[in-house]
Amino acid sequence: HCLNLCKNIIHTHDIRVFQVLNETEISQYVAGIAFHWYANAISPPEILDITRKKFPNKFILSTEACAGSFPWDKPKVKLGSWERGESYAHDIIQDLNHWTSGWVDWNLALNPEGGPNWVKNFVDSPIIVNVTAKEFYRQPTYYALAHFSKLLPPGSVRIDSNLKGLNVDKFNIVAFERPDNGTVLVIINSNDFPVDFILHDSGRSLNYASSPRSFQSILW
Repeated sequence: HCLNLCKNIIHTHDIRVFQVLNETEISQYVAGIAFHWYANAISPPEILDITRKKFPNKFILSTEACAGSFPWDKPKVKLGSWERGESYAHDIIQDLNHWTSGWVDWNLALNPEGGPNWVKNFVDSPIIVNVTAKEFYRQPTYYALAHFSKLLPPGSVRIDSNLKGLNVDKFNIVAFERPDNGTVLVIINSNDFPVDFILHDSGRSLNYASSPRSFQSILW
């Protein structure tokens, strides 16, 4: 159904995507594969690795995500929800570490109800606009996105990174080399305690403390 979005992107949630890409005559007209985050609970990120291995010449793109989309997610709009910001950062890092070339939010700005939406499918958004009060609120999801959108210009390439010797849950990283030869490390620490570590890169070292419940980025 993502053919409605772009004529040369097809959707991984439909098993027919593999049938299409296995057809040489049809596959030549497909540039990339799209997916959403709503089935994360039953679709491990390793599926993206399998897809990349089977079709290495097709890009993979996350084309839709939003908080508050499930019926049990109430209220639909949670102003200042750090947990939802963490879920964004975690998902983006996870996707980027598994061959995803980009991550797209469903809505940049919505009203305090989570709309407008013609089928009343209200959800949360990085920016909430209160027209009556003539105010807008930047949510934690906005700042989670900013760590990637501001520091990873087009042409940035993911490089290998690992947590060797750091046995800590709820701690995720991803690293990129930028076109200006700069290196970016994005960190999410979802623990209630700081995590101290030593960053090693090409013979250089940096002692660093990641604050509790934080998104942080290092650029050098």
